[in-house]
Formats: sequence, structure tokens, C-alpha cells
Amino acid sequence: MRFVLVAVATVLVATPALAQRGGGALAMLEAADVNHDGAITRAEVRAARERMFDRLDADHDGYLSQDERSAVSAQGGGQMRHGLDSADTDNDGRVSRAEMMSQPYRGFDRLDRNHDDTVSAEELAVARTFLGR
Repeated sequence: MRFVLVAVATVLVATPALAQRGGGALAMLEAADVNHDGAITRAEVRAARERMFDRLDADHDGYLSQDERSAVSAQGGGQMRHGLDSADTDNDGRVSRAEMMSQPYRGFDRLDRNHDDTVSAEELAVARTFLGR
């Protein structure tokens, strides 16, 4: 069960609004399903990550500063903040779009059991079962 919880939480497609509403990691992942077909593709997760970067980049300078990342923690996104901090691969104190987009999709990969670049409705059902939803 811990495996599924960690996998869902590390997808890193969370939005501050969902975190505030208590949507949970699975709800955050499901929010990436923009075509509402019940499956989440790697492309949908990538697009969700792009949208998240745009939302978090409050000053629209192409980087997430310490202050912008701190706002995530203040809204209850401690695990997401940790992921953003680890994305600063050049250690310059800010996260560029390229740094964020180049981060691995570990949670997605764990849930995509058959490695077809899609977390299917069946794979999501397994996650829901473990999460008691």
C-alpha cells in the first residue's frame, strides 16, 4: 500500500488549489486527465507539469524562486515543495522550466505497470483500491 501512496504522491502534478481543498494525491493525478477518458497519458502529465510551472511562476520570469516555492509549502504542499527544491539541479537557488520539466516521472512510471506511457483506468482502479476510494 505504501508503494501506491508514494507513487501517486510523486507524480508531481499537484496544484495549490487542489492541495488546499484536500483533493489528495490521487485527485491531483486524476486532474491531469484533461480529455476525461479515465486514463492519464505521459503527455497529459507533462502538460499538467507545464501548467503548474506557469501557475507557480508568479512573476513570470521563467524561474521558480525560493519565495515562489515557499508559497507552495504555505499552501500545504510540503512534499511538492521538496520535489521542486530537488529540481534545482544547477544549485542556483531557482528552478527553471527546463529543470522542472526534466525531472523524472517516477510516480507515473510506478503506476504505469505495463509501461505503455498511460496509466489506464484499471491501473487507477488499483491505486484507488489501495487508497480506499
